[in-house]
Amino acid sequence: MTQKYYIGLDLGSSALKMVATDQQLQVIYNQQYAYSYETLDSMSREIEPTVWRHLMLDGLRELFTQLPASDCAGIGLTGQMHTTVFLNAQGQSIRPAIMWNDNRTKALIPHLRHQLAQNPATRTNAQSISPGSPLANLVWLHQFEPRHWQQVAHVLMPVDYLVYCLTGQYVTDYCEASTTSYYDWQTHHWSLPIQQEFHLQANWFPRILPASTLAGALTAVVQQTLHIQKPIPVTVGTGDNAATTFINRGFSDQQPLISLGTSGVVIIPNTTSTLKPVGKNVVVQITPQKRYLLTQGTIQAGAQLNSWWVENILGTHNFTAEQEQIAPSRLGQNPVLFFPHVNGEKTLFANPNLQGSLVGLTLDVTRADLYQAILEGVAFGIKMLYEQMKNPVAPHYFTAVGGGTHSTLWLTMIANVLNLPLRRLQPVRQTVQGAAALALLATGGQWEQIPFHQQLIQPTPQLAARYQQQYHRYQHLTTTMINYFSTKEAEL
Repeated sequence: MTQKYYIGLDLGSSALKMVATDQQLQVIYNQQYAYSYETLDSMSREIEPTVWRHLMLDGLRELFTQLPASDCAGIGLTGQMHTTVFLNAQGQSIRPAIMWNDNRTKALIPHLRHQLAQNPATRTNAQSISPGSPLANLVWLHQFEPRHWQQVAHVLMPVDYLVYCLTGQYVTDYCEASTTSYYDWQTHHWSLPIQQEFHLQANWFPRILPASTLAGALTAVVQQTLHIQKPIPVTVGTGDNAATTFINRGFSDQQPLISLGTSGVVIIPNTTSTLKPVGKNVVVQITPQKRYLLTQGTIQAGAQLNSWWVENILGTHNFTAEQEQIAPSRLGQNPVLFFPHVNGEKTLFANPNLQGSLVGLTLDVTRADLYQAILEGVAFGIKMLYEQMKNPVAPHYFTAVGGGTHSTLWLTMIANVLNLPLRRLQPVRQTVQGAAALALLATGGQWEQIPFHQQLIQPTPQLAARYQQQYHRYQHLTTTMINYFSTKEAEL
């Protein structure tokens, strides 16, 4: 008897991750393909989407040399959101995709927010629009590249584009649709008032379906390219944060989740089902039966700060050795504070010009103090985000996911800063496994009964109290930094 397997694809900001899992979601194949996007200037970041298509097809071709395609039951996808792909009527790229971290639309945002806020039907979108949002990118295209604008026939996000490349179908899910800033929060369809206001065509946008719905199957051309003879089913897919929450059971237990990945994201299942004024509200519908509302925010600097400090500044790759130099007795008593918004901030302060800062330097400060401050700064930033987005009822615990969860020291800091237990799954379930789980679910499999192990990292009263004092200092630092950058901007 052959063993069925499921493929998961996760298109991140710098790599395409690909796994195959068995029916217990245990990884039996794991590969990663790096890529880089173009940075044209300090504001503009883009990439030709065919780069992703070639990576995906090359990766699948390699996978099928290791595992028989005949045993593959389905393919699920997830990935970065906001990045905007523009296709013509033939499904070909018109221009490079504008990345989610692109800031070329920064000057347009205040006016767009004002426009959206004038109409009660679009007021929610005024809160969510920011540099890199698909609506902002479309307005920019209309103003600055009219020749490309005239060719637009389809507007997709990266996951949608990969699904189109595999199946020929134009589809998206509720999660990705709700982050475009042209989604109607009342009807859960594309917003007609926004289409009229900004000269958008209804047929540009894909069908909105639950994430685990089958979008279609591999086309004959794709099968020929991959040297296989099986029309493998492909799911609609979803955004990376939704896939992470899904695979780590954040929807079933309604507890918040912290993703210590690149950006540092706080995700809160919204138990009131009402749109919150702070954070990005996201609709998630994995299956047709149940629709959820998430509120998420990001400090835009999570595990990448850890990598930047250790690799770029300290010049080493030995994270463990560096963290071993941080004495447990020093936790909560560090004289150095770190303001972590090195990439600006979108959620609390809506200021893309914010920069990071280390404060409290003296000649007595050590290398370990500085590294500790970097890790603690992320923890304080997470707490500040959570305090503004939290539900009325306090959670029982947080679930921590992402590459940063390998550090027990960092999780200990965060648990005590939040003064709540942190749950770490063993083994850590990655976003890409969430994509594979979508494929399993879409093809009739059951994943809720799959056993998992967890570790709870508990705060201690004494350390939590010390960190509460440190957090008060961090709040004062935040006020100072916001005022500093406001003054700096006014002088320019």
